[in-house]
Amino acid sequence: MPSLTAHLIHLEPLELNAATQHPFLSAAATSSLPLSELKQWLGQDRLYALAYVNFIGSLLSKAAISSSPDRVATPEWRAADLLIDCLTNIRTELKMFEETAETEGWLEEICNVQPSIQTKAYQTLFAGAAAPSQPLLVGLTVLWATEECYLRSWKYASSKMDHGLKPKDKDVMQRVFIPNWSCPEFEALVRRLGALVNKFGQAYDEDGWEWRECENWWKQILWAEKEFWPSVNEEK
Repeated sequence: MPSLTAHLIHLEPLELNAATQHPFLSAAATSSLPLSELKQWLGQDRLYALAYVNFIGSLLSKAAISSSPDRVATPEWRAADLLIDCLTNIRTELKMFEETAETEGWLEEICNVQPSIQTKAYQTLFAGAAAPSQPLLVGLTVLWATEECYLRSWKYASSKMDHGLKPKDKDVMQRVFIPNWSCPEFEALVRRLGALVNKFGQAYDEDGWEWRECENWWKQILWAEKEFWPSVNEEK
């Protein structure tokens, strides 16, 4: 029986590449990203992160925690433990967004933006994946999918970056954001999420509706990730 994450990753490879190898990322890596697009992305990604906090809270409420002393070995406890780590991580990222924006003089600007259509789509997607009618597997799959795509996206950006640049020659994307999501620590978190999804996925038939439901959400994530990146002039 294949793992659920491997099954999803190989489901629509062209769409996965389109979502994670966007021109925005190449521009971010090569100091050719217009400031307006950078601030647009930062403001919307901050709103995404705030929605992510509520999403994690909803998933935590679905994890049935055993009171037995061996609870740490249960998938539900593993899920709760990892979701708490995700909350800690996103809190750190929100602080990074706001401190970086304040240093650059953009804090008020990025905090006053309204959610774009793409951000609203993610807010709706999170709410649907965490709905009471959905098994915890679906919510965990959506969480892993967003982070898997983000890891691939920023590793792609890192591959386009000149790592021989001196610190004084790096812009904010090269100094702060690309390293943050292409680092081994973030990859380790994503791999833990993937392993957890696969653990929960083993409880269901690969031909059952739960796996088909996860397929549908994976496709929605690929669309949402691609659309979330601001448009840039590829010639810049």
